[in-house]
Amino acid sequence: MATHDYSLANQSGASFRGDLNNALSAIASNNSSSTDPATTFAHQWYYDTGDTTLKIRNAANSAYINVSAVGGAETANFGLALAASPSFTGTATFAGNILMSGTGTLDLPVGTTAQRPSSPNNGMIRYNTTLSRYEGYSGSAWSQIGGGATGGGTDQVFYTNDQSISTDFTLTGTLNAMSAGPITIASGVTVTVSSGATWTVV
Repeated sequence: MATHDYSLANQSGASFRGDLNNALSAIASNNSSSTDPATTFAHQWYYDTGDTTLKIRNAANSAYINVSAVGGAETANFGLALAASPSFTGTATFAGNILMSGTGTLDLPVGTTAQRPSSPNNGMIRYNTTLSRYEGYSGSAWSQIGGGATGGGTDQVFYTNDQSISTDFTLTGTLNAMSAGPITIASGVTVTVSSGATWTVV
């Protein structure tokens, strides 16, 4: 571990050599120390042995910026995403649009009904393995996405719907709905058909 002010004073040969070696040692060890170097420079590298973090001085020479954990909890590639096949954990947030080029696919999250997010947001989409269908969240409920007619082979004849309602639902006054019955509404669940709306069960 070594730090240095990088100022080589006029001195005797042996002392000068020792001072120079100390400066070179500081450079070689990225100014490693448990405390910040006393003399700092813009863009200076510094390995903090106190919190095992590699840091770099900002352009204004007013503070250090954490680059990556190094000792004990190493982060591969300084925590930066690789150009090819990067892997992320947690939630990634993008302020702009996401553009996907090429002829590949978008692999959506897959899970059961019980594995739906506990606090969903409008616009979420996933594949539900319990219901074997794509679904999206809007307003206050999960609804099927797509779900056109289906059938054997290339037939597109049958439209399907569930036979039970387990979550409160409100049909607004600007919409009509149709379901194939019989339909069972679970105890304690309410289906509200607003004024001007029509729900037909056939």
